[in-house]
Amino acid sequence: MFVQHGADWAGPGGEPGQPPPDPLSPPLRDLIWCLRRTAMLRPLGRGRDAHVHLLLQRRFGDAGLGLEHLLRCLIIGLAQRAKRPISLHRPCQPGISPDEWRLLTALADAGRPARVAAVLAPLAGSRAGELQPLLAGIAALLPL
Repeated sequence: MFVQHGADWAGPGGEPGQPPPDPLSPPLRDLIWCLRRTAMLRPLGRGRDAHVHLLLQRRFGDAGLGLEHLLRCLIIGLAQRAKRPISLHRPCQPGISPDEWRLLTALADAGRPARVAAVLAPLAGSRAGELQPLLAGIAALLPL
């Protein structure tokens, strides 16, 4: 299984440079919740979670459908490229796991492919740069 839902597994490589803002902005908080919930779908990447769909539509309007698609693509991309299990908290658990921090940091640097590859290298190794277009697409749709 590529995702490990739990609170204390940090994985190798330590924390990324800058932690995300605390508390997270409402759009980022919703995005993390949707990412966590989407990662729980089985079979991975198939189907649609009605709660994720509704939240993204209400929060982001027309862009919500695109975000939903990009989140599913990101989950599948991580599953195909991950070199170890990715640590995500359960959807309603407070706090951010170190791997979620990495994803948020990469999202903030989505316009700089080399930086995204460096931030995500502990998760996906040399193939981390392949996830940059997905993160750039997500960043473009977020009202941050």
